[in-house]
Amino acid sequence: MPENVRRILAAVITAALAAVVVVGLIVGEDTETDRINALGSRIKCPVCQGEPIGDSPAETARAMMDIVAERVAAGETDDQIEDYFVSRYGEGILLDPRFEMRTLALWLLPAVALIAGIFLIIGRTRTPTPESDEESS
Repeated sequence: MPENVRRILAAVITAALAAVVVVGLIVGEDTETDRINALGSRIKCPVCQGEPIGDSPAETARAMMDIVAERVAAGETDDQIEDYFVSRYGEGILLDPRFEMRTLALWLLPAVALIAGIFLIIGRTRTPTPESDEESS
């Protein structure tokens, strides 16, 4: 078999296998373990400094992960489980604040800063330098 055909065949097989993996990840349903880990990465450990309960070695975080696992097994939704922790610890227990009117500024601030930065860069590049004004005279 010629070398060109082998390379093309290898590329086609690799692309097909990659497509199967990507489709499997997109279409595949989350397992209970996936949901537990996802929730554990969104809930802050009350003992640690800004660390999610899923990554924390603290006993409190482990107990909270057990509660998450119990509630997932009981069939509760992610929102219900987050609401459970918010009712006990307050909104600060969530690593990502919820999108509400009172947190709107938190969500919009990065976009405003990005737009302001773009305008600042454009303004700096369009501003004529004093040297170019002298040359045109």
